[in-house]
Amino acid sequence: MNIYKQLNEVIDYLENNLKAKIDYNYTAKILGTNLYIAEQLFKLLTGITMKEYVRYRRLSLAAKDLHNNMKVIDVAYKYNYTNPSSFTRSFISFHNVTPKEVKEGKASKIYPVLHFKSVYTKRDDIKYKIVDNKKFTLYTIKKSFPINNNSSLIEEFWKSIKTGNKEFKNAKKRYGISEVLKNNTKEFYYHIGLEEKWNNDSRFTISASSWFVITTSSFKALDINNYINDTEKIYLPSLKCKLREKNYLEIYYDNYVEIWFPLI
Repeated sequence: MNIYKQLNEVIDYLENNLKAKIDYNYTAKILGTNLYIAEQLFKLLTGITMKEYVRYRRLSLAAKDLHNNMKVIDVAYKYNYTNPSSFTRSFISFHNVTPKEVKEGKASKIYPVLHFKSVYTKRDDIKYKIVDNKKFTLYTIKKSFPINNNSSLIEEFWKSIKTGNKEFKNAKKRYGISEVLKNNTKEFYYHIGLEEKWNNDSRFTISASSWFVITTSSFKALDINNYINDTEKIYLPSLKCKLREKNYLEIYYDNYVEIWFPLI
């Protein structure tokens, strides 16, 4: 018996039925045990019950639908809530914001899809928002980097730009852009830029898109790279979102960083 394979089959069943009624007895059948043992095993490994997992996943997907301007009442019934009031109470308890606030652009949380290996690792919840942005132009300086092991090199690039250009000290927003090169699996361009012209810059146009946006208080390139990897592999698939391309946008403010991912 491969218990981790069976637990992943349970997750697959739950994920495939988030918009339907869950038969928890069927999860016990997958595990070859009774419902009590199945529930105790799940909670022992994850720290939450199966019903909590289903609720967190439904509310994660519900927030994405609200970001995409779906009506609250339609989202409530889509995820098996009996009425909008009970949905709103559950939504606030999980996201700490109302459905209306999410529709107005407030950030919401994701509880990612679980995957069991020989060791289960709990992923932190992150907050995100989905933003529709028109095409705009930045003024950047770019440099090529190897696709792997580039974090320390990018930090050095930032330091050199900040040291040599006084415009960065007073800028409210500073931009970093990862530009994937077609048919090149070894290198990519990294741009550093501002919204206004500055020393030795060139124009770089950002296409109109819907963007998945997360926020971090860390300015370390390695942490930002880890957020990008986790978003690609865990958070976007957990919301059933797809990337349009792997050209990411980083916006650096005084106290935090936003990372923007273009969506199809």
